[in-house]
Amino acid sequence: MTRSRAAVVRRFGGPEVLEITEVATPRPGPGQIAVRVRAIGVGFTDLMARSGDYLLQRRLPFTPGYELVGELDDGRLVAMSLPKMGAYRDHVVVPSWLPVPLPDGLDPVAAATIPLDYLTALSLLEKHARVETGDAVFIQGAGGGVGAALSRLGKLKGLKMYGTASSPDRLSTNGVRFIDYRSQDFETVLAEEEPDGVRAVFDHLGGAMVRKGYRALAPGGVLVSYAFSGRPGHMVADTVKGAIGVGLRGLLPGKRTALCMVPREVKSDHTWYRDSLRRLLDLAAEGAIHAEAGAVFPLAEAAEVHRALQHREITGKVVLTTE
Repeated sequence: MTRSRAAVVRRFGGPEVLEITEVATPRPGPGQIAVRVRAIGVGFTDLMARSGDYLLQRRLPFTPGYELVGELDDGRLVAMSLPKMGAYRDHVVVPSWLPVPLPDGLDPVAAATIPLDYLTALSLLEKHARVETGDAVFIQGAGGGVGAALSRLGKLKGLKMYGTASSPDRLSTNGVRFIDYRSQDFETVLAEEEPDGVRAVFDHLGGAMVRKGYRALAPGGVLVSYAFSGRPGHMVADTVKGAIGVGLRGLLPGKRTALCMVPREVKSDHTWYRDSLRRLLDLAAEGAIHAEAGAVFPLAEAAEVHRALQHREITGKVVLTTE
């Protein structure tokens, strides 16, 4: 039996619980395909799952990571967004419908930055908000991973965008009107700039931000939540409470609310997933959307990467490599 490595979490806690372990190399069964992992995208959901604060990953032990680029037995490079965590390893076995071929010329490390953030952004824009050219939208946290992906895709769609961040540097390139969350109230800014309201609000904080965002909507507009913040140690309970609150607000007449959870959408809609990821990879290969790792580390340093991300010592999208 051949052996390979996997980063395993056996108990919830700090970065030190993420251990590189030797495991049996998985073998594909019917309807499955083996993939040798080359590059792994790291997201803050990985850190939340490791600490026990992520609703969709509550069972132990587990291997973090939703997105990867790998190589098939015939040498073809493929990208994928997993329907459940398990990317931090040398080899994976996945359903045969999951891998999407990389376009020629697209670097595997760069490609690993695309799947989860950009699929989330595309789902927010097209499946949930159904925005059209010229629509005004508000992006909470426009400088973050999903926020930046929303901004880049929104620019391609010709949207009028407003977004919160700590600095305008990353926003102006994509045509986003900067709102400094430290000194400005976004609801006040939107009321002045868009007195009739915005078509869509994309929120990852929950709580009071959902209430304010909902008030900023135009009649017929939609607020889409794709994550929730919460109290340390109470994130799961606060996420459930936030999701219920968004759902109840959606029962009010005149406006809509929606929840976006891409791992579940990947599992439930294979056609949308494959078509969307192929489209995003093509855009990255053409240079139409930005695909570049902010930092690259070997898989063996996954725990140190988590520590550095937790302390905000690294900026940009981080990628782990297996070589």
